Amino acid sequence: MPELPEVECLTRAVQEVLEGRTISAATFHRQDLRWPIPTKEFVELLVGSPVLKVSRRSKYMLVETKKGAGIFHLGMSGNILMSQEEEPSWKHTHASFRVLDQEKKSLYLHFVDPRRFGCILAVPRKELQDHPLLYKLGPEPLDKEDLAEHLWERSRGKSVAVKNFLMDAHNVVGVGNIYANESLFRAGVRPTRPASRVKRLEWTKIADEIQAVLAEAIIAGGTSFRDYRHADGEPGYFELSLKVYGREGDDCGDCTSPIKHKKIGGRATFYCPSCQI
Repeated sequence: MPELPEVECLTRAVQEVLEGRTISAATFHRQDLRWPIPTKEFVELLVGSPVLKVSRRSKYMLVETKKGAGIFHLGMSGNILMSQEEEPSWKHTHASFRVLDQEKKSLYLHFVDPRRFGCILAVPRKELQDHPLLYKLGPEPLDKEDLAEHLWERSRGKSVAVKNFLMDAHNVVGVGNIYANESLFRAGVRPTRPASRVKRLEWTKIADEIQAVLAEAIIAGGTSFRDYRHADGEPGYFELSLKVYGREGDDCGDCTSPIKHKKIGGRATFYCPSCQI
Protein backbone atom coordinates (compact mmCIF):
# COMPACT_ATOMS: atom_id res chain seq x y z
CA MET A 1 0.00 0.00 0.00
CA PRO A 2 1.36 3.47 -0.80
CA GLU A 3 2.17 5.12 2.52
CA LEU A 4 2.90 8.71 3.54
CA PRO A 5 6.26 9.09 1.69
CA GLU A 6 4.82 7.66 -1.53
CA VAL A 7 1.74 9.88 -1.35
CA GLU A 8 3.93 12.89 -0.51
CA CYS A 9 6.18 12.25 -3.52
CA LEU A 10 3.17 11.83 -5.78
CA THR A 11 1.52 14.95 -4.37
CA ARG A 12 4.62 17.03 -5.08
CA ALA A 13 4.72 15.78 -8.67
CA VAL A 14 1.02 16.50 -9.24
CA GLN A 15 1.46 19.86 -7.53
CA GLU A 16 4.00 20.91 -10.16
CA VAL A 17 1.57 19.99 -12.92
CA LEU A 18 -1.70 21.25 -11.49
CA GLU A 19 -1.24 24.27 -9.23
CA GLY A 20 -2.20 27.44 -11.06
CA ARG A 21 -3.56 25.48 -14.01
CA THR A 22 -6.98 24.16 -14.89
CA ILE A 23 -8.41 20.69 -15.26
CA SER A 24 -10.12 21.20 -18.60
CA ALA A 25 -11.82 17.80 -18.78
CA ALA A 26 -12.42 14.72 -16.64
CA THR A 27 -13.24 11.30 -18.06
CA PHE A 28 -14.44 8.52 -15.78
CA HIS A 29 -14.09 5.00 -17.13
CA ARG A 30 -16.14 3.54 -14.28
CA GLN A 31 -18.58 4.95 -11.74
CA ASP A 32 -17.15 3.48 -8.55
CA LEU A 33 -13.97 2.47 -6.77
CA ARG A 34 -14.08 1.76 -3.05
CA TRP A 35 -17.12 4.05 -3.02
CA PRO A 36 -19.20 5.57 -5.84
CA ILE A 37 -17.39 8.39 -7.65
CA PRO A 38 -19.45 11.61 -7.53
CA THR A 39 -18.74 12.34 -11.19
CA LYS A 40 -21.27 15.15 -11.56
CA GLU A 41 -20.07 16.95 -8.42
CA PHE A 42 -16.42 16.47 -9.43
CA VAL A 43 -17.01 18.16 -12.79
CA GLU A 44 -19.02 20.99 -11.20
CA LEU A 45 -16.46 21.71 -8.47
CA LEU A 46 -13.10 21.03 -10.12
CA VAL A 47 -13.32 21.14 -13.92
CA GLY A 48 -12.86 24.54 -15.55
CA SER A 49 -11.71 26.33 -12.38
CA PRO A 50 -8.01 27.07 -11.68
CA VAL A 51 -6.39 24.76 -9.14
CA LEU A 52 -5.40 26.82 -6.11
CA LYS A 53 -3.66 24.16 -4.06
CA VAL A 54 -2.50 20.54 -4.18
CA SER A 55 -1.61 19.11 -0.78
CA ARG A 56 -1.46 15.95 1.28
CA ARG A 57 -3.29 15.09 4.50
CA SER A 58 -2.32 11.70 5.89
CA LYS A 59 -2.52 9.37 2.85
CA TYR A 60 -5.02 11.56 0.99
CA MET A 61 -4.10 13.92 -1.84
CA LEU A 62 -6.27 17.04 -1.89
CA VAL A 63 -6.84 19.17 -5.00
CA GLU A 64 -8.54 22.49 -4.26
CA THR A 65 -10.23 25.03 -6.50
CA LYS A 66 -12.25 28.09 -5.47
CA LYS A 67 -15.42 26.01 -5.68
CA GLY A 68 -14.42 22.69 -4.19
CA ALA A 69 -11.89 20.00 -3.49
CA GLY A 70 -11.07 16.58 -4.85
CA ILE A 71 -10.04 13.88 -2.38
CA PHE A 72 -7.85 11.13 -3.84
CA HIS A 73 -6.79 7.98 -2.01
CA LEU A 74 -4.59 5.33 -3.61
CA GLY A 75 -5.93 2.39 -1.61
CA MET A 76 -3.83 -0.78 -1.83
CA SER A 77 -2.44 -0.42 -5.33
CA GLY A 78 -3.48 2.94 -6.78
CA ASN A 79 -1.40 5.54 -8.55
CA ILE A 80 -1.70 8.72 -10.60
CA LEU A 81 0.48 8.62 -13.71
CA MET A 82 1.23 11.41 -16.15
CA SER A 83 1.14 11.06 -19.90
CA GLN A 84 0.86 13.16 -23.04
CA GLU A 85 -1.55 10.58 -24.42
CA GLU A 86 -5.28 10.92 -23.88
CA GLU A 87 -5.84 7.19 -24.10
CA PRO A 88 -4.33 5.52 -21.02
CA SER A 89 -1.64 2.95 -21.68
CA TRP A 90 -2.05 1.34 -18.24
CA LYS A 91 -4.54 -1.37 -17.41
CA HIS A 92 -7.05 -0.56 -14.69
CA THR A 93 -7.14 3.17 -15.49
CA HIS A 94 -10.43 4.36 -14.01
CA ALA A 95 -10.28 8.13 -14.55
CA SER A 96 -8.33 10.56 -16.74
CA PHE A 97 -7.91 14.31 -16.29
CA ARG A 98 -6.79 16.69 -19.04
CA VAL A 99 -4.61 19.62 -18.01
CA LEU A 100 -3.28 22.39 -20.25
CA ASP A 101 0.38 23.21 -19.67
CA GLN A 102 2.02 26.63 -20.05
CA GLU A 103 2.32 26.16 -23.79
CA LYS A 104 -1.37 25.20 -24.03
CA LYS A 105 -0.44 21.61 -24.75
CA SER A 106 -2.52 18.87 -23.20
CA LEU A 107 -1.15 16.71 -20.42
CA TYR A 108 -3.12 13.87 -18.87
CA LEU A 109 -3.24 12.51 -15.34
CA HIS A 110 -4.50 8.92 -15.23
CA PHE A 111 -5.84 7.40 -12.01
CA VAL A 112 -4.80 3.73 -12.02
CA ASP A 113 -6.01 1.27 -9.39
CA PRO A 114 -5.90 -2.49 -10.08
CA ARG A 115 -7.62 -3.52 -6.84
CA ARG A 116 -10.10 -0.61 -6.75
CA PHE A 117 -9.62 0.09 -3.03
CA GLY A 118 -8.81 3.75 -3.71
CA CYS A 119 -11.27 6.60 -3.99
CA ILE A 120 -12.04 9.79 -5.90
CA LEU A 121 -14.39 12.12 -4.06
CA ALA A 122 -15.42 15.76 -4.40
CA VAL A 123 -16.81 18.18 -1.81
CA PRO A 124 -17.44 21.93 -1.57
CA ARG A 125 -14.24 23.58 -0.38
CA LYS A 126 -15.78 24.91 2.84
CA GLU A 127 -16.70 21.34 3.83
CA LEU A 128 -13.24 19.83 3.25
CA GLN A 129 -11.81 20.01 6.77
CA ASP A 130 -14.98 18.52 8.28
CA HIS A 131 -15.12 15.63 5.84
CA PRO A 132 -15.59 12.26 7.64
CA LEU A 133 -12.32 10.94 6.18
CA LEU A 134 -10.30 13.87 7.52
CA TYR A 135 -11.64 15.49 10.64
CA LYS A 136 -10.66 12.79 13.18
CA LEU A 137 -7.11 12.32 11.89
CA GLY A 138 -4.16 12.70 14.24
CA PRO A 139 -1.24 15.10 13.67
CA GLU A 140 1.18 14.96 10.76
CA PRO A 141 4.39 13.35 12.07
CA LEU A 142 6.70 15.64 10.11
CA ASP A 143 4.92 18.81 11.27
CA LYS A 144 4.37 17.99 14.94
CA GLU A 145 7.16 19.57 17.00
CA ASP A 146 6.17 17.83 20.26
CA LEU A 147 5.43 14.48 18.64
CA ALA A 148 7.09 12.46 21.43
CA GLU A 149 5.02 14.16 24.13
CA HIS A 150 1.87 13.69 22.08
CA LEU A 151 2.54 9.96 21.63
CA TRP A 152 3.43 9.53 25.29
CA GLU A 153 0.16 11.12 26.41
CA ARG A 154 -1.95 9.21 23.87
CA SER A 155 -0.39 5.87 24.83
CA ARG A 156 -1.19 6.03 28.54
CA GLY A 157 -3.42 3.14 29.49
CA LYS A 158 -3.27 1.61 25.99
CA SER A 159 -2.56 -2.14 26.01
CA VAL A 160 -2.42 -2.39 22.21
CA ALA A 161 0.96 -3.31 20.70
CA VAL A 162 3.08 -0.23 20.10
CA LYS A 163 3.31 -0.97 16.37
CA ASN A 164 -0.49 -1.04 16.04
CA PHE A 165 -0.69 2.12 18.15
CA LEU A 166 1.60 3.93 15.71
CA MET A 167 -0.39 2.71 12.72
CA ASP A 168 -3.66 4.07 14.15
CA ALA A 169 -4.29 7.33 12.26
CA HIS A 170 -6.20 8.73 15.24
CA ASN A 171 -2.89 8.83 17.13
CA VAL A 172 -0.59 9.97 14.31
CA VAL A 173 -1.09 9.79 10.57
CA GLY A 174 1.01 8.21 7.89
CA VAL A 175 3.07 5.74 9.92
CA GLY A 176 2.12 2.71 7.84
CA ASN A 177 3.38 -0.82 8.16
CA ILE A 178 6.76 -0.47 6.44
CA TYR A 179 7.76 2.70 8.28
CA ALA A 180 6.45 1.54 11.67
CA ASN A 181 8.67 -1.55 11.40
CA GLU A 182 11.71 0.50 10.43
CA SER A 183 11.19 3.24 13.04
CA LEU A 184 10.78 0.79 15.91
CA PHE A 185 13.91 -1.09 14.86
CA ARG A 186 15.96 2.08 14.84
CA ALA A 187 14.54 3.07 18.23
CA GLY A 188 15.31 -0.37 19.71
CA VAL A 189 11.70 -1.01 20.76
CA ARG A 190 10.06 -4.37 20.07
CA PRO A 191 6.83 -3.92 18.08
CA THR A 192 4.85 -6.30 20.29
CA ARG A 193 5.36 -4.32 23.48
CA PRO A 194 2.16 -2.71 24.86
CA ALA A 195 2.11 1.01 24.06
CA SER A 196 1.54 1.91 27.72
CA ARG A 197 4.77 0.13 28.68
CA VAL A 198 6.93 2.25 26.39
CA LYS A 199 8.92 4.66 28.53
CA ARG A 200 8.91 8.41 28.00
CA LEU A 201 12.54 8.48 26.82
CA GLU A 202 11.78 5.66 24.40
CA TRP A 203 8.92 7.68 22.92
CA THR A 204 11.45 10.43 22.23
CA LYS A 205 13.59 7.93 20.30
CA ILE A 206 10.57 6.56 18.45
CA ALA A 207 9.34 10.03 17.48
CA ASP A 208 12.81 11.04 16.27
CA GLU A 209 13.13 7.87 14.19
CA ILE A 210 9.65 8.20 12.69
CA GLN A 211 10.51 11.67 11.47
CA ALA A 212 13.94 10.59 10.22
CA VAL A 213 12.69 7.47 8.42
CA LEU A 214 9.81 9.30 6.73
CA ALA A 215 12.07 12.18 5.67
CA GLU A 216 14.66 9.77 4.24
CA ALA A 217 11.98 7.82 2.40
CA ILE A 218 10.62 11.00 0.80
CA ILE A 219 14.10 11.95 -0.39
CA ALA A 220 14.53 8.44 -1.83
CA GLY A 221 11.20 8.70 -3.61
CA GLY A 222 9.32 6.22 -1.45
CA THR A 223 9.43 2.43 -1.36
CA SER A 224 8.47 0.55 -4.53
CA PHE A 225 6.71 -2.66 -3.58
CA ARG A 226 4.27 -4.19 -6.07
CA ASP A 227 2.47 -1.39 -7.94
CA TYR A 228 3.81 1.91 -6.62
CA ARG A 229 5.57 4.21 -9.08
CA HIS A 230 6.11 7.97 -9.25
CA ALA A 231 3.79 10.02 -11.43
CA ASP A 232 6.41 9.76 -14.20
CA GLY A 233 6.47 5.96 -13.89
CA GLU A 234 9.83 5.71 -12.09
CA PRO A 235 10.19 3.57 -8.93
CA GLY A 236 11.12 4.74 -5.44
CA TYR A 237 14.39 3.58 -3.94
CA PHE A 238 13.93 3.54 -0.14
CA GLU A 239 13.51 -0.24 -0.38
CA LEU A 240 17.31 -0.37 -0.63
CA SER A 241 17.57 1.17 2.85
CA LEU A 242 15.16 -1.14 4.67
CA LYS A 243 16.82 -2.79 7.68
CA VAL A 244 14.10 -5.21 8.84
CA TYR A 245 11.00 -5.04 6.66
CA GLY A 246 10.80 -8.06 4.35
CA ARG A 247 14.10 -9.45 5.66
CA GLU A 248 12.95 -12.46 7.67
CA GLY A 249 15.87 -14.81 8.34
CA ASP A 250 18.54 -12.32 7.26
CA ASP A 251 21.21 -11.33 9.76
CA CYS A 252 20.48 -8.08 11.55
CA GLY A 253 22.75 -5.32 10.26
CA ASP A 254 23.56 -4.28 13.84
CA CYS A 255 24.17 -7.74 15.29
CA THR A 256 24.25 -11.40 14.19
CA SER A 257 20.69 -12.33 15.17
CA PRO A 258 18.31 -13.33 12.35
CA ILE A 259 15.39 -11.01 11.68
CA LYS A 260 12.12 -12.45 13.01
CA HIS A 261 8.68 -12.25 11.41
CA LYS A 262 5.23 -12.50 12.93
CA LYS A 263 1.73 -11.16 12.34
CA ILE A 264 0.46 -8.39 14.61
CA GLY A 265 -3.07 -7.26 13.97
CA GLY A 266 -2.99 -9.16 10.71
CA ARG A 267 0.02 -7.21 9.41
CA ALA A 268 3.50 -8.52 8.66
CA THR A 269 5.90 -7.45 11.40
CA PHE A 270 9.69 -7.71 11.30
CA TYR A 271 12.11 -7.14 14.19
CA CYS A 272 15.46 -8.09 15.67
CA PRO A 273 15.00 -10.13 18.89
CA SER A 274 18.36 -8.90 20.21
CA CYS A 275 18.34 -5.21 19.32
CA GLN A 276 14.68 -4.57 20.13
CA ILE A 277 13.46 -5.09 23.69
